[in-house]
Amino acid sequence: MKPNIITVILAAGASSRFHGAKMLAKVKGNQSLLARSIASLNKVTATAGIKAPAVVLGAHLNDEIMAITATSHQIINPDWQQGLSSSVKHASQYAIEQQADALLLVLADQVAIDVDDYLHLIERYQQNGLTSCAFYRQNVGVPAIFLAKDFAVLMSIDGDKGAKSILKQHDKNNSLNIIPMEQAQFDIDTPADLARWLDNKD
Repeated sequence: MKPNIITVILAAGASSRFHGAKMLAKVKGNQSLLARSIASLNKVTATAGIKAPAVVLGAHLNDEIMAITATSHQIINPDWQQGLSSSVKHASQYAIEQQADALLLVLADQVAIDVDDYLHLIERYQQNGLTSCAFYRQNVGVPAIFLAKDFAVLMSIDGDKGAKSILKQHDKNNSLNIIPMEQAQFDIDTPADLARWLDNKD
């Protein structure tokens, strides 16, 4: 029986370093960062035969953001000011409600990751059922697939941090699939990051 993998895109931050709603920044033609992320993950989930991705929203709930995510399951995070951990908790709670076997956590601003990268991550998880993650900048990180038994720990993290500590613990216990994914290091945090991406992506 195929495992029930729930995919959640984290897009609730204030984008303070971007000085505006970076999720609306155009990264491919007229396609916004958030629209590109949703389109990619829609392809991933359709190819993998799993439920379409949900999106965690928070700081920017304007009409354009709501329109982009209208066909996705929207998870509103009223606690977005508490940092990334609050979005991870909302994603985990959703996965629990969906009785998920695993949760694929994705950051909407990791603009260089493509469909094949995500599919490879899912494939590795399905091979042995272990927590699985990307490896870049000499470290483990998201995108990552967490198991149902990880959810309680994900629900316990606090502050403006994600789930890296959980991945590191799995690594110590030799219970982690690590997938080299150098393209995961490219994210859009500032207008300068966006300019570099637009200059180099072709």
